[in-house]
Amino acid sequence: MDPTKLSLSSKAPHVNGVGNNSLMEEASVPWRDGVDMERQRDTETREPDVVDGTTAAAETNHHHRGSADKHKFNTLGYQRRTKQKVVTDFATVTKGSSAGAKPRGALRQVLFSQGVSEKSEERGQLEVLKQGLGAYALPANLKWRWKEESQGTTLENNWTDIVHAHSTMSKMQRHQQEALWEFVHTELTYINKLIVIKDLVIAALVNLHQHGFLLEVTPELLFSNLPSILTAHQLFWQEVIYPMLQEVRRTGNPFDPMMLEAGCLQFPKRFFSYQNYCWEEENNLEFTRRHIESNPHFLAYVQWVETHPQCERMRLGDMQAKPHQRITKYPLLLKAMLKTTQDPHVQHTLRGMLSSVNSFLESINNYLKLKDEELALTISAQRVEGYEVEGINEDIDKHVQMICQFDLTCPISGVGPNVVRKLLLEENLKIRGRKDSKLEVVALLFSDVLLMTKVQKKGERLKVVRPPLALDRTYCIALKDGCSFVLVEVGELQSVMNVYIFAASTSESCSTWVSTINQAKEKLRNLRQAESNRQLENWKTQQLEAKPVTEAKMDDMEREEQLLTQSRQETFVDELTQEFIIPRSINGIPSTMAVN
Repeated sequence: MDPTKLSLSSKAPHVNGVGNNSLMEEASVPWRDGVDMERQRDTETREPDVVDGTTAAAETNHHHRGSADKHKFNTLGYQRRTKQKVVTDFATVTKGSSAGAKPRGALRQVLFSQGVSEKSEERGQLEVLKQGLGAYALPANLKWRWKEESQGTTLENNWTDIVHAHSTMSKMQRHQQEALWEFVHTELTYINKLIVIKDLVIAALVNLHQHGFLLEVTPELLFSNLPSILTAHQLFWQEVIYPMLQEVRRTGNPFDPMMLEAGCLQFPKRFFSYQNYCWEEENNLEFTRRHIESNPHFLAYVQWVETHPQCERMRLGDMQAKPHQRITKYPLLLKAMLKTTQDPHVQHTLRGMLSSVNSFLESINNYLKLKDEELALTISAQRVEGYEVEGINEDIDKHVQMICQFDLTCPISGVGPNVVRKLLLEENLKIRGRKDSKLEVVALLFSDVLLMTKVQKKGERLKVVRPPLALDRTYCIALKDGCSFVLVEVGELQSVMNVYIFAASTSESCSTWVSTINQAKEKLRNLRQAESNRQLENWKTQQLEAKPVTEAKMDDMEREEQLLTQSRQETFVDELTQEFIIPRSINGIPSTMAVN
């Protein structure tokens, strides 16, 4: 097979309504036969030791930000050939003996046969994978038809097909309708592309897993939580866009942007799954690039996906970027509506919708920034060992270790939950001691603490050699020599706890340390003040919200008490009245007389 040619997956039958299992069962027999046939063919012809698809990998990888030269030394076939050669040489040396040694020609023939066998097995598995992909059956049309559109076409060709007064509209009105139609049309197009990814690309990968191929490549490693994004947009269509479309179809009136207001204001609730997808997107792209370079089976799968007719020439990288591109397009669509809207009330509503969507995108950016900072802190924490006090006795050391657990990733005291400790400066400094002694340390300045560490002999880890200095209790003062500064740690009673004199390599470095420490102290103070104000405002809000309820309960209690008092008084009067009513009879007729 010519390695530059792609698999003939485009010629595979696509029957609507036919399941995948039957075709895969039919293809299971030729899969095993294909291996034996390929082994026999390769043994007879003894083709050069080249894994099928290497050239195609270089061509495909050009579109996935890779290089052909790098691919040459990262292909799976190249690695396996190298390992096989090393093992064979090693076995020859250890097992070789003067009595049983084979001639060089015979030994060369044995090595060549082993290489052919290894290569033949690899090529056979690759052909089996391609046959399975070629036999994978899909519906003839993967476009989405929701419940209301189970019959007929899902969307008209143009908005003028359903808006009756389009010919009499002004230029501005027509532009507004075109902007609204682009919102509707691109939303459905996006949903259909996600369906292709889910029902073709991911489904084909899962099918390969069932036959033992590409088990190391999971759908999440390629597309993260894309299915949940698809579900969110299908609900957005059903609950927001389709009612507007149906109203235009029913009445023939122009599209009303006001009908999109509720949906746009609900973006944080509807599309929160974008946070995780955007965070994993870079990892997904890197995973794809790396496996295209190193895994011929994955390369064959990517080639089949990208040449499939229903993918409409989308490359795998384009598919992975679709969600990011779509979510950032909504502000542009809303701006186009706002620009072509004349009604002041509608303009005000569109500005609110635009503000809501922009705030949601900003929240995604903040989330990504927070995750980046957490990752950076985790990396820093992995290379730093905490400060330890040893040498007293084992019993005391055990108690100290139980009490003191150094954790660089713990939250900063007194600030909000979304504030992460950051590494601000890292540099080699010298600590001046008595009698001109100097201790060289690696100083790490974080948002709220300064660590003095030394490089461990084994590895690149850093060991904290002095107690950490809390910035909120430390004063930083530059010395007159221009290359030194002093840090004074003050306790609760304004007493000195520690004094350190640091010497930097240059005056510029010293100035940077002094200014950065003071700026970090000021920022930490502001963050704690802001958090204190936020908690106070929340407490006031809770009190105001609870006050009407409390007053209502008090009113109810007072009302019940009044009713109970009144009832008791009436009951007491009735009892007195009944007690002083004396029954009598006059001329044999019953009568009552009140005694005064």
